[in-house]
Parts: sequence; C-alpha cells; structure tokens
Amino acid sequence: MLDSDQIVTYTEVASTKLQEIMKEQGNEGSYLRVSINEGPGGGFEYVFGLVEKPESDDIVIDSTVKTVVDPASLKFVEGSNIDYVEGFQRSGFVISNPNFQGGGCGGGGGACGCGDGGGGGCGSQAQPQAQAAAGGCGGGACGCQE
Repeated sequence: MLDSDQIVTYTEVASTKLQEIMKEQGNEGSYLRVSINEGPGGGFEYVFGLVEKPESDDIVIDSTVKTVVDPASLKFVEGSNIDYVEGFQRSGFVISNPNFQGGGCGGGGGACGCGDGGGGGCGSQAQPQAQAAAGGCGGGACGCQE
C-alpha cells in the first residue's frame, strides 16, 4: 500500500502560494491534479490542473493542498516535492523528484506559472545532459487548467 504522504509533498511556500491562487480563483475546495504528459522528443512534462473532484481511480493525497494523481502518472510523480520560487526573470512552481538522476525536470527543472504564477514563466531550466539522463524534458506545464 502506498503512503500518500510520500507521493507528493509541498514546501510551505508552495502550499501557501497554491492556496492563495485557489482562493483568488474561487476554487478553494478544488483538488490540484498533478500528472505527466508526453513532451517533445519523447520526454515528459508535469501538468498541474484544478479539478472539483477526483476520478474513481485517482490516488488522493490529503496534504496542505488536496492533490490527486492518476495511476499512469504515479510512478513519475512519486517522491516529488513541489516548491515555489520567485526570481528576477521568472517565478513559478518547481518540481524536484529524486527518482530522476542528473537534475533534469524531475530534479528541479521546469518552473511553471499557476494562476497568476507571479509572472507565469514557463520553460525548462535543465541542461542538455540532464535532459538526456531524465529521458527528455518538457520543462513543466504552464498554468493551472480547469
């Protein structure tokens, strides 16, 4: 049995920012869906979306941010930590995943904007060698989608 506390965790900053965005958008009761889509070059990208309720086969994580993960994305998401960083040129959510070596998207690349996103920057921060180690990098998805 999976320990849902170990699937996806949030830093305090990310949790606060997500709750703030959800409140601004009137989606306080929503779940954050964290999933994986196939990205360019056969890699993958993390996708965030807001949903009102989980699907019947979703894994539900009752954390500081109610989160759902579909079974197909679970092996790519498990062990991830989501942080929110603010920078001079880009602000957004960054996913760190210890399951991917070399610091590709799973290792901290892929800042994403969600809602206002503090600038809503999108794109990969991973170096080419890290992309190869992680099997390609979609750089994270931009924005929360409903």
